[in-house]
Amino acid sequence: MNRDNIAVACLLRHKQDGYRVIVANAHIHWDPAFSDVKLVQVAMLMEELDDLATKWAKRKDDKSPTYADPTKIPLVICGDFNSTPNSGVYEYMSRGTIHSAHADFQSHRYGKFTEVGMTHPFPLRSAYAQGPGGKELLPFTNYTPGFQGVIDYIWYGTSALTVEAVMEQPEAAYIENVVGFPDPHFPSEYRPPMKPN
Repeated sequence: MNRDNIAVACLLRHKQDGYRVIVANAHIHWDPAFSDVKLVQVAMLMEELDDLATKWAKRKDDKSPTYADPTKIPLVICGDFNSTPNSGVYEYMSRGTIHSAHADFQSHRYGKFTEVGMTHPFPLRSAYAQGPGGKELLPFTNYTPGFQGVIDYIWYGTSALTVEAVMEQPEAAYIENVVGFPDPHFPSEYRPPMKPN
């Protein structure tokens, strides 16, 4: 676990009406051979977000509402999760749980994560999973000569937010003429506008 991957989380508050939203950004380990490390990194992120949401739900100032249930605070998690939709990371984020015997844990043991499995309390959905049956709409968020696929996500708390639209992919003719994507003309793979429920 001596990796230099990080995450940043903050609580944003609207000045006039006190509306709050937790926003986090993460970059998870890249190597496909370390799916177990990715799962543990994401579990650590979600534990920290749970602690922060619990703390921030009770925070009271002049205009901000308080929340009896911390999972009701609007939550957005953007990140390069370096994990495809068939991965343990995706399963964990979208279902809120993953069994301790999941194949992505391989043969390594990680204390409570591999003894009892992992859970988080947030009802999350990928902003790109707006297709039939929750299918990811985008064919890729990363496009290189050796890999094309969805590995970057915007997760949102479904108890407080909905996706209004997802921007379309760059045209195929454009992609054929670039070395990779994201690129200087499309610098971010995080693109769907959202609105509160």
